[in-house]
This record gives sequence, structure tokens and C-alpha cells, in this order.
Amino acid sequence: MASLPDIRHALQQLPHLQLAIVFGSCAKGTQKPDSDLDIAVAFNQVMSVQQHIDTIAALALATGRPIDLIDLRTVGEPLLGQIMQHGIRIMGSDVLHAQYMMRHVMDAADFMPYQARILQERRLAWINK
Repeated sequence: MASLPDIRHALQQLPHLQLAIVFGSCAKGTQKPDSDLDIAVAFNQVMSVQQHIDTIAALALATGRPIDLIDLRTVGEPLLGQIMQHGIRIMGSDVLHAQYMMRHVMDAADFMPYQARILQERRLAWINK
């Protein structure tokens, strides 16, 4: 299994990559031999299809694992919250990391109450059938 430094080294070869956060089982240390690598990245702009392909290829080659790649520039809640709260930053500045954390806090404050209300209404509708 590839270590976080191995993953970081593979990512450093990609031009314009600004931030990378490993999350999921690899961040928790609970991965199994067949686990994928969950990783969120931010390039200097929204990932192109070619950047997506190149990033997955580089990481798959370095780790020998399937890759679940998330673009931080386009991901929404609640996944952004899981990434920011439980992920391990392996590349990128404190400032950029803080900007995504702030986006999570603001989006969660705006979005999560609506999601909770919708889920509550669905639960009540299902229970009352």
C-alpha cells in the first residue's frame, strides 16, 4: 500500500494542483487491501476532463488502488463537510485550506437546515403511511 508521502509525490508531478486532501478509510487508517483511495483536489480552476484522467492515472499507478477523485471547486455539502472535517491535507497552503473550510461552514449553515427539514418530512411521510 502506498503511504501519504508516496501519494504526495505523485500529486507533485501534476501542474497547477493547489490542494489535496485524503479522506475516507485511507485517512482513518481503516483501509483494506481492496479499498479505494478517496481524495479531494483543487487545481487553479475547475478540473478539465484531461486533468481528471491524468490525476486518476497518476494516483492509481502510485497506489495500486482504485481512485475516487473529488474536485473541491465543485463539490457541495454534505460531502465537502466530511472532507474538511475528517480528511488529511497532504498538499496545499494553510490559506487555501482555510478558504475551503470557511466555504464548508457557510454552505453548511445555509444548506443543512433545509436538508434536515426535507429528511424529517420524508421520514414522517414514510412513517405515517
